[in-house]
Amino acid sequence: MTVKTRLIRYARDCISGKIISGKKHIWACMRFLQDVERSENKDCYFYWDEEEAQKIIKWFRCLRHSKGILAGKPIELTAWQQFHLCQLYGWRRKENGYKRFKKSFIEVARKNAKSQEEAGVALYEISVQATKNGEVYEYYTAGVKRDQSKVVFDEAKLMLNNSPLKKKFKITNIAITHIKTGSFIKTLSKQDGKEGDGSNPAGLIIDEYHQHKTTEFLDLALGSNTKEPLLMIITTAGMDLTYPCYTQEYDYCGKVLNPDIDITNDEYLIDIMELDAEDDINNEKNWYKANPIRMTYKEGREKIRGDYEIAKIVPEKMIAFLTKMMNIWVQQKKNGYMNMAKWKACERKEFPINIIGMSVYVGFDMSSKIDLTSVAFVIPFRNGRLDASGREMTEYIVITHSFIPNREKLMERVFLDKVPYDAWEKEGFITITNTEVVDQNVVMDYVLNFCRENHLAIECLCFDPANAGKIMLDMSNEGYDVEEVYQSHKSLNESTQNFRECVYMQAVHYLYNPVLNFAMSNAVIRQNNGLIKIDKDATKKKIDPVDATLCGFKLALYHEFGNTQQEYLDRFLEEEW
Repeated sequence: MTVKTRLIRYARDCISGKIISGKKHIWACMRFLQDVERSENKDCYFYWDEEEAQKIIKWFRCLRHSKGILAGKPIELTAWQQFHLCQLYGWRRKENGYKRFKKSFIEVARKNAKSQEEAGVALYEISVQATKNGEVYEYYTAGVKRDQSKVVFDEAKLMLNNSPLKKKFKITNIAITHIKTGSFIKTLSKQDGKEGDGSNPAGLIIDEYHQHKTTEFLDLALGSNTKEPLLMIITTAGMDLTYPCYTQEYDYCGKVLNPDIDITNDEYLIDIMELDAEDDINNEKNWYKANPIRMTYKEGREKIRGDYEIAKIVPEKMIAFLTKMMNIWVQQKKNGYMNMAKWKACERKEFPINIIGMSVYVGFDMSSKIDLTSVAFVIPFRNGRLDASGREMTEYIVITHSFIPNREKLMERVFLDKVPYDAWEKEGFITITNTEVVDQNVVMDYVLNFCRENHLAIECLCFDPANAGKIMLDMSNEGYDVEEVYQSHKSLNESTQNFRECVYMQAVHYLYNPVLNFAMSNAVIRQNNGLIKIDKDATKKKIDPVDATLCGFKLALYHEFGNTQQEYLDRFLEEEW
């Protein structure tokens, strides 16, 4: 059986439930199967190289276990390890045969052979890959503390003991060097004052990234000038949700995996092994989700079980148990605004009605003139659909558009948010106003032109007055109905609650819009005395289209229906033409 066939079988078993798996690992399996399907298209830029996938398995067999009952024996990669390591080396680019993935993020509970994987890959890269590409590879293991940076380095030395590969390397206390190419593995640590300045890493290994307060080491990989650079992150969940592992990498990687969010990254291999939010910790079967290796042998299960019994009695130990053994970010707030699967179910290929001549409520988020500004068109309609009580439901069409002042600011957001704003601009979802700050007149011109082109009757222009005083006055003087929508719990609770309910009833309809989808996935709520609103301060990620939508929806909720089509006809006949 080929490696590819085994991985396909493994992925299907995880998806079906035959192998107990968490939601994000299932998404990783779905992603792999989609890649297999994509690769069968002649236009796909990558392909599967069975020989390369086999080589990494054979390589690990030449290395030796360093600890436990298997110490000294050849390393046989488990099905889970093969799932991501064989993908890392099996998927290749058609244009040059190089690895498809330049970066990997694996999150799993402690004692599931993380360091062993990293060490084996590092040794493979500085020898086999360096020889193949005719380069001298600089490989670094990076940690905040000296001891942490040495974990993978020391593991690599131990794995070479009694290995037939040992003669290929020169081993000292400061470096593991491949004799033929001169490629090496060294440690970097902030404690030692070694931050990698001036280095040209072909590979960078960041072990336990959750401990890193900054992205300094991660950023080193950006300057690599080698043919096949590789940034490898393997970590466990942590206890500080302000560190970049949680705020950036974990959040971003979860969105790449999530099939209901329109974020893709074909160069990033991702697998997250964790319990799901609804899982019962008392059910040992769920422990497999975070421990794909440790739960497969008796000693591993007994150790987890013993630690859990202690944690139940000593509450202070429960946090460590949840993070280290269940891979749960214990401080993670369960305050996400939207169920993204339900939101995605509201996406349409076309609207259920013709919007020409309909009433529209326009919401604005102009809170940041030097950053993203968004508008939302909320169109209420009735189409004969009845609710549970037999009353005709009000449904809503939502259309959003965003603006940014200049291309420099656009690329800054690409870098900070790690999402393709530049591509979304080219696709027409974002407009660059070519000004130092977002020109509110350009925004308003867009709104009026859109409404004019679709013969929409503007019922109300809805603004947070904090940053829109001038434009509100101007539009009011032009005869438009302008409403103030304050960003308070009291003001926005009804809108925030009702909009979500409408989404869950599939009474909201929108066309594909990656900017809106991204914003919706970022939105979290803040509660105050039972009232909720979107919390702008809880995330650095953009939520402006959501704010604009809820602003317009607040007034759309109270829309009074008449004979819309007749009203449109009357207005049409009254026009000077």
